[in-house]
Amino acid sequence: MPRLHAYPPDLAQYVVDHWPTQSPLELRRALLDEALSVAFQASLTAEEARPTRFRLLLTPVDRLPEDGVPNQGVLRLRLDESRPFTADELRRLAPSTPFETSLIGAYEEKRKLRIWGIAHSGPAWLAPTSGGRSVVPNWTYDPIIHVTGPGHLAVRCAGKLIGALERGLVVDAMMDVFESEWLPALFIRERELVRSEHAARQAEATSPTLVEHSLVGRIGQHMLRRIIQLVRGAGHGGMILVVDGGPMTGADMGGLRLKYRFLQDEPTHRYRTLLFQILERVAAATSKATVEWTDFALDASPELEKLERAVFEWSRVIANLTAIDGAVVLDKRMSVLGFGAEVSAELPAPSSVWRALDVEGVEREPNAVENVGTRHRAAYRFVQAHPEGVALVVSHDGGVSFVANRGGEIVFWEQSVSP
Repeated sequence: MPRLHAYPPDLAQYVVDHWPTQSPLELRRALLDEALSVAFQASLTAEEARPTRFRLLLTPVDRLPEDGVPNQGVLRLRLDESRPFTADELRRLAPSTPFETSLIGAYEEKRKLRIWGIAHSGPAWLAPTSGGRSVVPNWTYDPIIHVTGPGHLAVRCAGKLIGALERGLVVDAMMDVFESEWLPALFIRERELVRSEHAARQAEATSPTLVEHSLVGRIGQHMLRRIIQLVRGAGHGGMILVVDGGPMTGADMGGLRLKYRFLQDEPTHRYRTLLFQILERVAAATSKATVEWTDFALDASPELEKLERAVFEWSRVIANLTAIDGAVVLDKRMSVLGFGAEVSAELPAPSSVWRALDVEGVEREPNAVENVGTRHRAAYRFVQAHPEGVALVVSHDGGVSFVANRGGEIVFWEQSVSP
């Protein structure tokens, strides 16, 4: 009978088979097996009710410079005596090496793995997944193991995912809904309106510069990524509902009952204000006919950095609103309509929902409606009543789901939270 699940040795074999040929894997296969097996056991533990999450760097300590600098390389802190490489030791060290900024360092010593200390990387490596345009530094081609939850392991080389254990399967790609085509398609009308308005403003310029769809869309995506990071970090969970069209009126907005409704003035439209300021700043810095994401990402001017920080502070405002019961409601221009929203129980629940197995939701499997909590069930009812909307649900345990109506069927995506 074939096995139903994969385990650390299966992941180790996959990593060996798919490791980049231009940077050969120096760690012996037996030690890679040991590292993944011990990390797997550590992932099943908790320290003072905190789940065990950490990054494990498998490199000789002498390969890291003593004068390393975080966010450019690493600052290594070497123990005076190495420690045994055990699940308990990893569990105890994990709180002192936050996943976002530090790693536990280990390598072979007398033909066994030993923990040599801590490497502090800083958070710059998170930019692609948590929002930000910083260039991600690469300071090692040796394996880094990410432990993000019970039984969830990922192995990376120079930031690239080689293989991971997810739901008992070996996979070579993480679910990143932001890389899909269906999600940007929901916002195509709003992006075109932004481009048209920007073009009208540029018409009077000496050298008019237009903007690509990719730039408008990715700025919004990075704001949403930062919101997700902040809500997950707060640990209380939350839900964000994006409705189609402009501000809704009345006590009941299509089955949404807003406890706290905002006046629709400039502060609630702040993201749109900042977006146009960014587009104008990028356009002013070039003589090109059009600008795209690369132009934004490579512009190191203080003015643009200030605008990017302002966008991230707007992300914080929205994330903070998720702290109370109910959902935060945005329109597709990322204006805040209100918070503390209740999805009416009178809205009919879908008879069935589907779990997406790929970013486009082409491959799916049925999922029972009653298998999830109240937030997810509310999200199902919302997208059934608002087929052009989208729901984003962050669970107390840090899980992230997107929910959408795809051709009359309710589909949800479980966004991978391991960078």
